[in-house]
Amino acid sequence: MKNRYVHLLFFLTVLSFLPIIQHSSAQVISLSNPPNVNQQLVIYQKKSNFFHEFNLPLSVDQRGLKGIATDYQGNPWLYYQTNKTSKIIKFNIVNNTFTSYPVEGKTVTDSPVINLAGGQLIYDQKRNSIWFTDARINALGSLDIQSGKVAIYRISTNNSGIMGLELSPDVNSIWFAEIIGNKIGSFDINSKTITEYPTGDNSGPTLLSFDIKGELWVTLSYSNSILKVQPWLLVPESRAAGMSEIRLAKPDIFSPFGIAITQNKHNVNRMFLSDHGSSRVIVSNLSTELNNYISYWTSPSQAYPASLPSQVVSDKFGNIYFSQHGGNKISKISAETGLMTEFDIPTGPLATVVYLAVPPDASKVWFTEWASNRIAYLDNTLKVPLDLETQSNLSPPILKINQTYPLNISVTSIKNNLSLLALNQIELSAVGLTDSGLQGLTYIAKPQRFNLSETPIISGTIDFSVNNEAVAGTYTVMARVSTLERDNLTVSLLFPQSVILDVPIHKSQLQNFPTSVKEQPSDAFSILRDIARFASIGVAVTLIAYLVSRKIRMRRERRNKADKSAQ
Repeated sequence: MKNRYVHLLFFLTVLSFLPIIQHSSAQVISLSNPPNVNQQLVIYQKKSNFFHEFNLPLSVDQRGLKGIATDYQGNPWLYYQTNKTSKIIKFNIVNNTFTSYPVEGKTVTDSPVINLAGGQLIYDQKRNSIWFTDARINALGSLDIQSGKVAIYRISTNNSGIMGLELSPDVNSIWFAEIIGNKIGSFDINSKTITEYPTGDNSGPTLLSFDIKGELWVTLSYSNSILKVQPWLLVPESRAAGMSEIRLAKPDIFSPFGIAITQNKHNVNRMFLSDHGSSRVIVSNLSTELNNYISYWTSPSQAYPASLPSQVVSDKFGNIYFSQHGGNKISKISAETGLMTEFDIPTGPLATVVYLAVPPDASKVWFTEWASNRIAYLDNTLKVPLDLETQSNLSPPILKINQTYPLNISVTSIKNNLSLLALNQIELSAVGLTDSGLQGLTYIAKPQRFNLSETPIISGTIDFSVNNEAVAGTYTVMARVSTLERDNLTVSLLFPQSVILDVPIHKSQLQNFPTSVKEQPSDAFSILRDIARFASIGVAVTLIAYLVSRKIRMRRERRNKADKSAQ
């Protein structure tokens, strides 16, 4: 539970009432040698069958990569910011060159906000422009792609820390979220005016998305909730109307960060929310408003205690993609099957990926790597040559103490692209048991490892058992098969399974589940939570970087001492 309060929020943006800067000074730079990387965060750069990575030009020698978007041609656009400079960078996918567009303006934001915040980008097809947020100058900006001119719009709220950026359904306004200013706002593109609406003290509005009805959904990372907004009912500078706050039912709690809303072939609208304080993405039908949901738990992180899912995006088919900031993976949830696939990022152990984007043809998933100064894409045309199916007699099954419940598993190899994965050492397991707060549930995988290189299909079971430590409730666990691709990088398939623990309820057990933020037991942890809340959104980069670098440094010191002792 404590991990959920290390909110690790990233990127600020802000706006103003009048355009004050316009210029066109693009610089075209060819790909160069790799930049100097922080060896405390990036200690390997492997090769992958599924990923392609590109180094930023040598002239960009400081870390500063944040948001990413793609235009109608599939070219990625990047936001890059340091304490003194900001720029928008285009990567041309035809000739592999970078074009840089400087963003002029004096730094007016507090240094912690600049260092820890970043910008989100969106593509406006109607105007063929890129909209972006800039924490350094506390402004919203737009880049006209044809002319290369940048327009800046200042926002009146100082250090507002805008995180999210979204184009309205009628494409006449830009909506944004101010994580430090505790507001959402709209920018009228025609009149060049900004209107702000408070979301409540310490609410931390982060990212946002419109649904098919024109309602706006906003993640509130600091208040552990989401906000449903009806823009036509809003009152400027007031929270009196048009907003309703939604939380998970206690004792569950989350720190929502990314959000995406899709409609499937049955015209059912679904909401996907990343819990950026833990290791899951929450999936719910939009109509139920989190009264009924499942948790897609991710594989355990190797570099950090939680995988920290970040931005969530969808493609034209309704497939969902999200980055695992702490887990160093890119994940895909299939709209057709509900199966989740995880791919290890070849740079690590912590490339620090938060933002990602899918081009119109859905052939790639682009993302930025803050720690390595790289951009990369997952090749979406390559299909993982494995399929995972689960089958239970009851949905969801009811588990009782001292009973064993078998979950039937079927893993199939697909003939296409068999060479992409190692098929002789596939592992079967379950994840999400401890992350979800489960106590007293254990499992045995039968078989634990198997070989698909000689047979096209393997059947097995995951046998779940419940003991006296179990706490009653409904949970989600993930059946997982995993194997290796090139350079020992892992690819995993996971499928959610809801289970009901039908066990006696004991007061002592319920005390293990805090029911509110105020009931967290550790004073030290409360201090950490407040630092994460007020220091600004990018606490994730700094905090995780510190923890991982310290861990690696301690290992090296122990190794050096051992070497000296051996001498």
